[in-house]
Amino acid sequence: MMHRKRVNCFGSSCQLALVSLRGEAEQIVAIALAELERLESKFSAYHPDSLISRINQAAGTGCYTPLDAEARSLFDFVTVLWEESSHLFDPTVSILDHCYDEHGQLKATDSQLKDMLKLVGWSQLQLTDEGALLPTKGMLLDLTSCIRPYAIDSVRRKLLKEGVQHAMIEMAHDAATIGKQADGANWLLGLRHPMGSRTAINRIKVSGKGFAMRGDFERRIGFRDEHFGRGLSPVDGYPVPGMLSVSVVADSCLDACGAATIARLKTEQAAINWLQKLGLPWMAIDRQLRCHGPLSPA
Repeated sequence: MMHRKRVNCFGSSCQLALVSLRGEAEQIVAIALAELERLESKFSAYHPDSLISRINQAAGTGCYTPLDAEARSLFDFVTVLWEESSHLFDPTVSILDHCYDEHGQLKATDSQLKDMLKLVGWSQLQLTDEGALLPTKGMLLDLTSCIRPYAIDSVRRKLLKEGVQHAMIEMAHDAATIGKQADGANWLLGLRHPMGSRTAINRIKVSGKGFAMRGDFERRIGFRDEHFGRGLSPVDGYPVPGMLSVSVVADSCLDACGAATIARLKTEQAAINWLQKLGLPWMAIDRQLRCHGPLSPA
């Protein structure tokens, strides 16, 4: 029997669908929800007592926030993304959002933007045996884009340990599945063509896989007479001239997240070349709303 549960987590709606015996369903769902709650309270920048919030609150004080093995592993993953993206992926860049209005138009002056850039830079984060330290007051970390897929994979591992053979965990633009559906049908996710109607989608198989989409072509912004995604460069504070969105299917949600994140921050042709070399199923939408990749709608 299929059981579904929807909750809010990391500022997004999370849906859990799994097949189990009626008497076991509530217990298994409770295990999954407990893991989501644990990770949200530990890592969410919006949870006042989380590890991330404590690091942010201690910025500029000289006080290190201790990190356990799980946190260090996550920070190591982020550092790899930072390095592979030529330092364009930077979890400290979210503070620059204040320089733009809700429509993505720059409202800060060049001087104000330059001052804000002093508070940006993953390289400024100090990671030692004592823990993590942001050196300047006002600096902020937000690791949601990496924690969310990590949480999905973690819940997937919990379900596998409980013997679940058919499940999907989906949150925002991330997902992971176990096996196929109980009737043998594939787990499917929809990708919409940017030039089609809202119902014109390409449904992709994600059975036993992870999925992530980074970027959002529907919320693109106009900047200096061109279209851009909403990713901001930690170098100059302006929109990154890469793909508007990138979707990837991989063995885990975190692997898919890593591939999509790096590709979206490369120039368009470099992103295509890099994704082709990875050999994973993918789709990218460029700034002219053209689709690329094996998952593109026919």
